[in-house]
Amino acid sequence: MLALVLAALRARRAQALTLLLLSTLAAAAAAAAPWYVLASTERIATRHVETAPIRERSLETIGEGPVDGGSIEAQLAASADQTQRIVGLTGFTTYTGAYVSGLAAAATAPPADAKPGGDQGSAGGERSTSSPLALRTGACSRASIEGACPAADGEVMVSYRTARFLRVKAGDTLYFANSGLPHPLPLKVVGVYRPDDSLDPFWSSNEQLLAAALPTGAPPDMTEPVDDALLTAPATFDKSLATMAVRTIVDMVAQPQLLVDHTPEEVRARLAAGTVEAANNRLTLNTQLQATIKKVERDRRLVSLGVPVGAFQLLVLCWFALYLAVKYTGEERRPDIGLVKLRGATRGRTWALVSGQSALPMVAGAALGLPIGYAAATAVTGRIRDATVNEQAAALSAGAVALAVLGALLAALLAERRALSSSVAELLRQGRVRNRIWRDLFDLVLVALAVAAVYQVKHRASGDAAGLALLAPGLAALAFALVAARLITFTAGRLVEGALRHGRAARALTAIYLARRPGVHRLAALMIVTVALLCTSALTWSAGRAEGRARAELEVGADRVLTVRAENRLALLDAVRAADPGGAHAMAVVESLVSGYDRVLLVDSPRLAKVATWRPEYGASAAQTAALLHPDAPKPVMVTGAELTVDFATHFTDTDPSRVVYLDVVFADPKGTRIAAHVGPLAEGPQVIKAAVPACATAPGCRLSSLQIMQSTKEEKIFFPSRPGVEVTLHGITQADGQPVLSKEMLSDRTRWRLGVNGNPPNLIATAVGEGLRLTVAPVRPGTADPGVYPLDTPAPLATVRATPRQPRLVGDQRIAYGSTSISETVAGTARRLPRLGEKGVIADLEYADRLGADFGAGESLQVWLNADAPGDFTDRLEAQGLIVLGEESIDGVVDRYASFGPPLTLQFMLLSAILGLALAVGSAAVVAAVERRPRSRELGALRTQGAPARLVRRVGVEGYLVLAGVSLLLGLLLAAIIRAYIGDVLPYFADGWRAP
Repeated sequence: MLALVLAALRARRAQALTLLLLSTLAAAAAAAAPWYVLASTERIATRHVETAPIRERSLETIGEGPVDGGSIEAQLAASADQTQRIVGLTGFTTYTGAYVSGLAAAATAPPADAKPGGDQGSAGGERSTSSPLALRTGACSRASIEGACPAADGEVMVSYRTARFLRVKAGDTLYFANSGLPHPLPLKVVGVYRPDDSLDPFWSSNEQLLAAALPTGAPPDMTEPVDDALLTAPATFDKSLATMAVRTIVDMVAQPQLLVDHTPEEVRARLAAGTVEAANNRLTLNTQLQATIKKVERDRRLVSLGVPVGAFQLLVLCWFALYLAVKYTGEERRPDIGLVKLRGATRGRTWALVSGQSALPMVAGAALGLPIGYAAATAVTGRIRDATVNEQAAALSAGAVALAVLGALLAALLAERRALSSSVAELLRQGRVRNRIWRDLFDLVLVALAVAAVYQVKHRASGDAAGLALLAPGLAALAFALVAARLITFTAGRLVEGALRHGRAARALTAIYLARRPGVHRLAALMIVTVALLCTSALTWSAGRAEGRARAELEVGADRVLTVRAENRLALLDAVRAADPGGAHAMAVVESLVSGYDRVLLVDSPRLAKVATWRPEYGASAAQTAALLHPDAPKPVMVTGAELTVDFATHFTDTDPSRVVYLDVVFADPKGTRIAAHVGPLAEGPQVIKAAVPACATAPGCRLSSLQIMQSTKEEKIFFPSRPGVEVTLHGITQADGQPVLSKEMLSDRTRWRLGVNGNPPNLIATAVGEGLRLTVAPVRPGTADPGVYPLDTPAPLATVRATPRQPRLVGDQRIAYGSTSISETVAGTARRLPRLGEKGVIADLEYADRLGADFGAGESLQVWLNADAPGDFTDRLEAQGLIVLGEESIDGVVDRYASFGPPLTLQFMLLSAILGLALAVGSAAVVAAVERRPRSRELGALRTQGAPARLVRRVGVEGYLVLAGVSLLLGLLLAAIIRAYIGDVLPYFADGWRAP
């Protein structure tokens, strides 16, 4: 029997090869689905954990009490082990630390009455910060240190910004006060540290290490958070703090492996149980990991539902295609079956002979499809790393292939059923039996099911019936295709008479072929369905990718965005301009993430049009927006020499011998550093005093920022805005070469000067007099006053463009906040959305905002935006200018990241399935052509014998296939348009509901 089957296959090689290919496609699709789903779950978990905010991928346990056993290191190691046992999950990176809260002060004498939570930097006392005294295991290896790492009891290192605020350096002494200490603890500063990467989980996973908010009551030159931890050695906790209640912290930061090795349900259950167990062990467990777990679960659920739906849809198409292929090849086998029956073959042998001709190519196709499906799935989603999951995927893949082959065999037997049940006379005569009514009923059932599915999809509740939503396009396409295919044959039959009447023989013969050829409507239905599904899937995928790019462009802002570290806003601006003098590739940007009601984006607006990726939602064009944000302004006052001569007169209306008063001339040097030339001490009457400003001799010089009257104690340790009773009349300032910096004419022109715009009352009253500019200390509380008078080199209020403008409570009270300043604004334009800010926020010019703020501050995020044409070495150029690149994101990278989440992965599989479905339709058409080659040759030969021209015969020979393919293609495109218009995207590209504007 096997020999007969092989002989039959050799006799019909083309049909056998086509069956093999179709079976291989079916098996490959079935094999790929489990690998795709399980590999996607790993990919989803990895992406979500990698991109989650640090608070949503970490947990901490906190314990409190004295150092147990005299060794803080041993206690931290035990706490880490205990936390690991409580959590009971692998996939975390663990950091340990301990701290004691309090106040740190640099003073000539210990601040005996210092209490935690006191006012920092108060006008009349020593500076202090709410800096915890902390131990962070491994901190010295993750920071740049000027000096040494603490090693002994009482040694600390302070952050670079705390050191700048407290004006301390290595070798100085700090005093640390805490209510649990009998007296302030002296600490020797042995180093000044700067984190290598402040965004690294080592630093960012614990709020006690790096301050994020500005303290209240700051002096005028305080520009950024300064309450960073004082990092000390373990010996300090073991000795000086041995009797203190110390807080120990274990920070565990989740890695992608957490949700790869463990299911979300398992992680959630362990965290819930761990919270209770931690409390039983006198620990507090805090975590927001549930937010990330929820996202992973949601995306995995979509993939686990959508991919099998797509695979099943493809399998149905495969079985349909195989049914047609076997049905057509069975027409050629009918005489063979008749001869076998005529020679007395038993029913079983007949079935074996017939089914074997389909079963052998299908089994061979399954053997080929299994590795092909694995290779295709891993090429798209990557390999599965977990060995257990690999075994699970292999078993599911084998089962899916077995199901595909079983379904294919059943389809083949169904196609051969009529031939096997026919009599010998019918088989040898090759008579055709009329279609039975059950097939029409089956088509009607499919149409009814499709209508019900589409109705439910259109009227379902939000988020309901996701699987039905994924099946709806396929069901609608199948129902439409069945009806349309019958219309094709019906219309072809109606065209025959008219074509013959008008003498169009070729058209009539083609119409007869389409109307009377058995199975044409089934083939047409298959082609219509596959074209429609391919177009629908491609349109949905394309629209999703477009949404992904639109969201990435909105969230990133430019082709590439570098997160950098700089001393302040001006240093960032000057460094970027120096690295790209022509402004063709880069733009400095400061993003203020927490600013009252709004987020603020400060941009170097003259470069906006060349660098930013500008979208229609931003309102006006980039060039127009830049013009709104950067109107013309007077040139800044510059100093290019190393020494100044200041001519002024002082009058004291309130003498106080305990105070020392200075006139501060404040500059911004070429690197953005604040330089205050202390002119004084001031004495009654006229004075001419020289002040050294050596940094200003470096090109392009220093920009005058403000004039201030400052007061100090006799020790001159700190300076703060002067108290009332002082009046200074400034006559002029000149450089060493005699060039005027501030002439009498400029000083006496009141329109060239402005007071502060940061919301604090001015500490000075500026009055233009004949001999210059008179500055009088105002009767306001110094701690809340703005001490400066500023040259008018910036339009004020600051021009802004807003998204969703808010109504101010009072007229003229519209303000924005960034860094440590809050200034008034005038809304020059509005937009529906703004880059990086979305539907709520405000954008302003960086240069003008920095000058108006005059705080020499920074912002929560310092960035450099690059366009696509930026040179490859631009990062090196920025680092040569003193910037440190901390991170990078790009539009393409964000687009790829979004494509790794659940809905895009599902849509991707649906598109791949549709492509394979089209290949199945092509294969089925090839089978039809191969089977019909002989009978069509006989028919066309008979036409030629009857005198038909050769040209007519050739046309008729190919026109039927071309018309069928062309009409099916057009109907498939029409169907795709209808599905798209009525059903739309059955699966949104973003699971969080984000839609392109």
